Amino acid sequence: MIKKKKTEDKEENEIGWRAAEYDHIEKGGGWYATVGAAVLILLAIALWQKNFFFGIFILLAGIIVITLGNRRPDVLDFKLTGEGCEAGRGVFHKYEDLKNFCLKSRPNRLDELVFRKKTAFNPFVRIPVDSRTAEKARIFLVQKLPEVAYEGSLMDALIDFLGF
Repeated sequence: MIKKKKTEDKEENEIGWRAAEYDHIEKGGGWYATVGAAVLILLAIALWQKNFFFGIFILLAGIIVITLGNRRPDVLDFKLTGEGCEAGRGVFHKYEDLKNFCLKSRPNRLDELVFRKKTAFNPFVRIPVDSRTAEKARIFLVQKLPEVAYEGSLMDALIDFLGF
């Protein structure tokens, strides 16, 4: 949906949509067995090395991975305005803090707007968007930021492989 607001003789475009914060993939028994086996193997290595802190870390990490794997995504409101991008729950990214963007098409899933921030730590912001709204967003964003091709990282491949 595209809204036009008038503010002091200035017309400002705004694009808003709702989407789940991430794609939820149902995990089967094999996924849980694989996570459990990995935790047990790493725990055995930690005990063999008498590294009890690593063992505790592995147990906590296993619990967190299983908990996050079960968690259902929240549905969030996203909005592109003249000043920046609002990504649900009051998170706002100003265009001046972003380097560029990419519209990543993903077959059989929601497309993804990927913004690159001007920071080295956690530089990417990924926002799910349906294909019709994505094209409107791309047209809107090329006026604000340069569009570049996004090269997926090893972490992206690992996250997809693990089903997150």
